[in-house]
Amino acid sequence: MSRLQWTLALAVAWTLLVIPQARAQKRVAVVIGNSAYEHTSKLENPRNDATDMAAALRKLGFQVLDGFDLDKTAFERKVRDFSIALRDAEVGLFFYAGHGLQVAGQNYLVPIDAKAETADALDWEMVRLDLVHRTMERATSTNIIFLDACRNNPLARNLARAMGTRSAEIGRGLAPVESGVGTLISFSTQPGNVALDGLGRNSPFAAALVKRIATSSDDLSALLIDVRNDVRNETQNKQVPWEHSALTGRFYFNQPKVVPSSPAAPPRLSEAAEAWNAAERTTSIAALEAFITRFKDTFYAELARARIEELKKQVAAASPPLSPNNIQGKPVPPATVMSPASCAGIEALLGNEKRCLKPKEGFRDCPECPEMVMVPAGTFTMGSPSSEESRDGSEGPQHKVTIAKPFAVGKFPVTFAEWDACAAAGGCKHKPGDEGWGRGKQPVINVSWDDAKEFAFWLAKKTGGPYRLPSEAEWEYAARAGTTTPFSTGRTITTNQANFDGNFTYGGGAKGVRRSKTIEVGLLNTQNEFGLHDMHGNVWQWTEDCWHQDYLSAPEDGSAWTTSVIASDCYRRVVRGGSWVDFPGNLRSASRNRNIPGHRHVNQGFRLARTLHP
Repeated sequence: MSRLQWTLALAVAWTLLVIPQARAQKRVAVVIGNSAYEHTSKLENPRNDATDMAAALRKLGFQVLDGFDLDKTAFERKVRDFSIALRDAEVGLFFYAGHGLQVAGQNYLVPIDAKAETADALDWEMVRLDLVHRTMERATSTNIIFLDACRNNPLARNLARAMGTRSAEIGRGLAPVESGVGTLISFSTQPGNVALDGLGRNSPFAAALVKRIATSSDDLSALLIDVRNDVRNETQNKQVPWEHSALTGRFYFNQPKVVPSSPAAPPRLSEAAEAWNAAERTTSIAALEAFITRFKDTFYAELARARIEELKKQVAAASPPLSPNNIQGKPVPPATVMSPASCAGIEALLGNEKRCLKPKEGFRDCPECPEMVMVPAGTFTMGSPSSEESRDGSEGPQHKVTIAKPFAVGKFPVTFAEWDACAAAGGCKHKPGDEGWGRGKQPVINVSWDDAKEFAFWLAKKTGGPYRLPSEAEWEYAARAGTTTPFSTGRTITTNQANFDGNFTYGGGAKGVRRSKTIEVGLLNTQNEFGLHDMHGNVWQWTEDCWHQDYLSAPEDGSAWTTSVIASDCYRRVVRGGSWVDFPGNLRSASRNRNIPGHRHVNQGFRLARTLHP
């Protein structure tokens, strides 16, 4: 068996492995719900929220300390009991539903007996969130804090009257908090915003959180994406949950289980995708035929057949006519193809026509195809420096990457019009919803990584062009377009340049608009130096790569990183660019995120890449 065939066999076998269960951990949670406030109106849902959360966590093996309608003394006692229980725990979780407020950037949780009628009420009547936070981080290496405490708080008005001229220090909702290493803090809405209590049994945030914790096998980061979208849908985008994470590993409420497929069972699409990553560059026809036998019911089998035909044509083209020299076994030097001297760019085959493409020049392989732009070869520094605002540890270490050959990238993210053309032709089975925002030139949303791969395959089959998803390195190279600043626009970015949540700023920039939905591609007309639009914001964009927690051992040639010593890394694929719902830090050229290949979201789309064969 050749090395390539062995690699393919390993890739197929890897997709059938069972992810081992994590060893048992002691996981401790304190769950508090304050509804029956004595000096302001009662909140209907916090007690229900805490009851349902406590039940869900107990089913998952947490040791739960619950508390309902706690006054100041009882609240502090519950936190003290929690600190004792954490001493030999590996995971700590704090859930609070009830009133909260911020003063001078400090967050306070409100016991039911608080009056807030004097300026010193903060010291004697409230519980400081940072005390809970520090208690947890001293005791355990993994900490999770859920705060459904951003409700409109009448007690804040009492406190404002008592504080007089200092009342300006009282903020709306809760203040942003940065978590320490190993901690994730999740808010029911963005800092400075007010969350809804809800009309049913639970608040929108608690209802979504309890549901996802009880049923999802995703890691916590992916789970919170689903919670965010559930809440947005429930509140018509009036409330968008937010979190700050410095977790150092994946955390699962329900450890994922993968059941091995029987030999007769048809493989999942993602299995075929993983194996194709190992096989697509092989020159072994036998290996490709083995791939087709294993994955015959997927569209990747069609890619393998096309690859076989391509290899056969290459063999035929490389075979010289019989002559005395080659009959005798003497080597024949390979033919050299020279580009015309008149081409100042790159000569590329588009359909049956050779064209000379120049950087920033657009082209289409067909009328309904996405417009593509030629991106020149070059070298850049991938990742972000440790000093960059909003930087995440996954963005390092910085390293040089060389893109040796020019390639093409979509001028815009793929649109609904382009996706609908694929669906009408039978090439795309999924028909994504547009959330009522319109189709046409709107970027296609609610599409998974598998969906994006299917679109690329359809386009490649239709046009003969080698369409694909960009590698993560290609995406960042294209987004930076020669810049080294956080954005291709410089050290900051505004909502006149990108579509994101303008309630938040970056690098001293000004606040902008919050559109709360996607906008048509290219509408802001802010192309970068490579001629690409919407590389920052509007929709997250899928890439080919598996998720890795950092860039140690990352490829330096711009190729997709689709292998890992940790099997679960390829359980996620990398997405880039940020979206309409994100704060600007997530739009940075170096910012990274990930999602499960089969997941679809309202803020997730993609753009294509295309190999250019001279």
